[in-house]
Amino acid sequence: MHELEAIFELASKIARGETKTIEGREVTLKQRRDWARIAGYTAQVMQGIAKGFDEKEIDEQLQELRRLVDEAKAKAAARTA
Repeated sequence: MHELEAIFELASKIARGETKTIEGREVTLKQRRDWARIAGYTAQVMQGIAKGFDEKEIDEQLQELRRLVDEAKAKAAARTA
């Protein structure tokens, strides 16, 4: 749960504009939107865990969250290339 909280905090800071750069590049509006989506999805996963969803559903949600984070990181890396 601590890792999810860390992801949520990071995504929220980027989405709100508190984090101005990623890997030395300015965060674009589209990237902020992507990270806002990640923050929202992370909050849903955390809420689901708190409500005690079944383990299979939690694993599926965590896998989707990993995919979203990896996608956002790949887009940021592509901008620096």
